[in-house]
Amino acid sequence: MPGDSIRPYLLPAVAALLLMAGLCGCKGFFPPQNNSGSSGSSGNGGSGFGGDAIYVGNASNGYLAGFAVASNGDLSVLNNSPYNNGVVATCLTVTPGNGYLYVGTATGIYVYAINSDGSISVLNGGSPVAMDVIPTAMQVDYTGNYLLAAGIGVAAESQAIGIYQITPSTGLLTALNGSPLGLYTGLSGNPTLVAPTAMLITPNNSIVYVSMGTLGVQVLTLAPGGGLSTGVGPAILSPAINSVSPSDQGLASDPNSRFLFVAEVNTGLRVLDIGNAGALSEIAGSPYPVGTGPTGVILDPTGSYVYVANKGSGTISGFTLNATSGQLQPIAGSPFNSGGQLPIEMVTDNSKKFLAVINSGSNGTGGNNDLQLFSFDATTPGKLDPGSTASTGTDPTNPSSLAATN
Repeated sequence: MPGDSIRPYLLPAVAALLLMAGLCGCKGFFPPQNNSGSSGSSGNGGSGFGGDAIYVGNASNGYLAGFAVASNGDLSVLNNSPYNNGVVATCLTVTPGNGYLYVGTATGIYVYAINSDGSISVLNGGSPVAMDVIPTAMQVDYTGNYLLAAGIGVAAESQAIGIYQITPSTGLLTALNGSPLGLYTGLSGNPTLVAPTAMLITPNNSIVYVSMGTLGVQVLTLAPGGGLSTGVGPAILSPAINSVSPSDQGLASDPNSRFLFVAEVNTGLRVLDIGNAGALSEIAGSPYPVGTGPTGVILDPTGSYVYVANKGSGTISGFTLNATSGQLQPIAGSPFNSGGQLPIEMVTDNSKKFLAVINSGSNGTGGNNDLQLFSFDATTPGKLDPGSTASTGTDPTNPSSLAATN
């Protein structure tokens, strides 16, 4: 329950697990420091910052970096950024009203108020607002009332998902009955401890998918009151032809919640039709080839194009989506070069004009730009044009988590 102490002996094991998953570079565990200098908002989670901001968690130093995005795509550092979170952020998420930024760490979930200038101020005295799950993927549902956090359950010491109601005036979290809910642990009698790699709430706010590396994808149904159930159960994706050691990473859905897109290492991009209760069936033509080491997948704001971040090859693959069949066609010029960087996660900004990408490092042919913006080409549909870049702190930063205002 929130406020309980995390078992000390569990922290090293989880930190090691996160390191293997490429999600965490934990050096130590210290409470966040409110060095914002700006007064926190009153906590209205439904009417926060109305501008365009991007937040990045750095795995090498426990700092959060914040940037404002201008209408022309220029990046500027937010007031008092970077912020000393004190604990490495494994995942970030922003409420739909841009009132709060939630930060998942190995010591629990912290909450920051998003101020009127986009800067952030830690709330709850710098203490976690939930400590029963060590999250590696989080998302606030589309009503803005509930936070879901997939990770490692502290009590059960296995993969689980925490379900919390958000107090609008303070951003504090209250665990719902049945939280945390256990996730798939592998074959019967042979449980496997894995860190979930991604989580997705479908745009219709009814289905939740959790990717768990080599274990596949867990399917859950989401009730209007925030309750979760395992629905059709685990949808363990069978290995594709000629795929060796497939591992499910990034997840995305189209705006109509008809298709699920799964970035799968050693396979490519899988496209699955979403059926009753979230049941999945692979469409004809899937999987689609992408670069090596696909980790993130996202659709553009119109739902017309699908992009995959290929960490291994340092590229971004782009496809045009047939909204009826789910089938994909490569965009002219794809894959797009990331400028010598290793892209791992993507998000669209508040203006819906840019695609923001964090890079875990350089492949030796480019600079050390942790954050990179791409704009959508005005002539070639779906093509990405490189734009502004920024460092998220004093190197090495190893950015590992990303969020943007809605």
